[in-house]
Amino acid sequence: MCICIRCGCFSCKDSSEEEKKEEDCVDMTLAIFLPPAGIYKKEGCTAKFWANVVLTIAGYVPGSIHAAIVVSSK
Repeated sequence: MCICIRCGCFSCKDSSEEEKKEEDCVDMTLAIFLPPAGIYKKEGCTAKFWANVVLTIAGYVPGSIHAAIVVSSK
């Protein structure tokens, strides 16, 4: 987490490389174990999210594969 020098807030968008790697690891883990939640965290409530909900209902493995692809592509 970084602090804005100008106003002292915590909303700075520049994160260190290590924080980014940790976030990517958490996102991928979430995508594998809870596929729709992983996509929702990355994309929001988009068509990819709803497609993943359908894929996960049809079968857990297709939903997990789709989520891993979507999360790793961003």
